[in-house]
Amino acid sequence: MTRDSLPAALKRAILVEAGHRCAIPTCRTTTTEIAHIVPWAEVHEHKFENLIALCPNCHTRFDQKGEIDRKSMRMYKHNLGVLNNRYGETERRLFAALARSKERLFVLGVAGDLAVANAVQDGLFEDKKVEGIGFDVQSSEGWKKSFPLTFTFWVTDAGVDFVRRYAEGLDLPGDDGAER
Repeated sequence: MTRDSLPAALKRAILVEAGHRCAIPTCRTTTTEIAHIVPWAEVHEHKFENLIALCPNCHTRFDQKGEIDRKSMRMYKHNLGVLNNRYGETERRLFAALARSKERLFVLGVAGDLAVANAVQDGLFEDKKVEGIGFDVQSSEGWKKSFPLTFTFWVTDAGVDFVRRYAEGLDLPGDDGAER
């Protein structure tokens, strides 16, 4: 059977899903190729659910050397979906930075509470409500509003586990909280 070339729109979607980087979180190299999780020779089709962006090294380690198994690739693919559909860019960058630093306390600037709102809602980070610099607005009608300029967050035990699982390429809980 002749192998069709990968449609440009599908290739773009796979690359965007992974941020134009290798999908393996400990790699994240920017030079990428598109790999079939279940080999094309078995499925004879190109489907989004079965494709993943890998750097040439990780692609070889998966396809040719067998150093990365299919179950791991499915986890990486699943994790991309969880991260991309639930967490914003700031949260994803924080997960990576926290995995490297192992820190549990961090400070964000203006609108930091909005930047990590989903991670806070999911119990990964906790706003410590530390008093600090703020900006007060008062109207002639008598109302007053204070806006904090910094936010101090603690990485919860659940957050430490999530960041560890992310960094190690382990399956992340999905939207329903269940692991796949």
